[in-house]
Amino acid sequence: MSYFGNGKQGEKIFRGAYTLARNNNIYSEETFDVYRDKKDMTYIFESEMISRVSTGELLTININYKINKDYIPLEVDVKRSLGSMNVMESYLFDQRTTRINYSFFDGKDKVETEFATSPKFYITTPATCCSMLYLRSKKFDPTSKNYYSIYTSKNMWEYKEDPVLKNIMVQRISPTSENLKVDGSNLQSIQYKLQEQTSDNMDDKKPVELAKGQLRATPVDEVRIWTSQHMTIPYLIKANDGTKIQVKYLNNLSQDQ
Repeated sequence: MSYFGNGKQGEKIFRGAYTLARNNNIYSEETFDVYRDKKDMTYIFESEMISRVSTGELLTININYKINKDYIPLEVDVKRSLGSMNVMESYLFDQRTTRINYSFFDGKDKVETEFATSPKFYITTPATCCSMLYLRSKKFDPTSKNYYSIYTSKNMWEYKEDPVLKNIMVQRISPTSENLKVDGSNLQSIQYKLQEQTSDNMDDKKPVELAKGQLRATPVDEVRIWTSQHMTIPYLIKANDGTKIQVKYLNNLSQDQ
């Protein structure tokens, strides 16, 4: 699955898959693997999303998401392919200087920029599997609202602007784990409500919709997310516009059990 030249580092600890649907019509599927490097105390999420666009062509998005033991992104790569178009978007976090090196390459031209960041942040991608990692990046208050800083990018097939920093608000709905039934299976999960801290409440990670060969954020009032106990990997994501992202399978492969 890897397209990024890093190879598969460490032990594979999880594998899984999702279906992405809008009003019961499946428009995309996602498969992923998670690796752990005990020596470096890092984790890598490798995700592949495949969708068929209106022209009949396949849109493929490969995501490589590397975090440290504190759940802070160290390296994030997003590769988009559609027909003859191939685009690579990359983030590299320098922990010493607390700066992010960002690059965007459309096959012809490459744009590079660098910007300062706070020590606690998150980078959004289209991938579902790593969409809630920020919950582990700092102490979570289960009785109140929690705020997180996230970087989002509008650069899909061409460079438009530098990534921008936004804030999201997350609340825990269930005080304890709750039973979630998915395709006949009973799963223990934690439910959250997510909203962007803006006037129009647009969620920047999920849900997404397919439009003219691109995956774009959908304006919604709020998103409900049910996470697993495994590194906050989601089981289910629902939005009030009819979008539903549901786990097909999630296998725990870790030998530390």
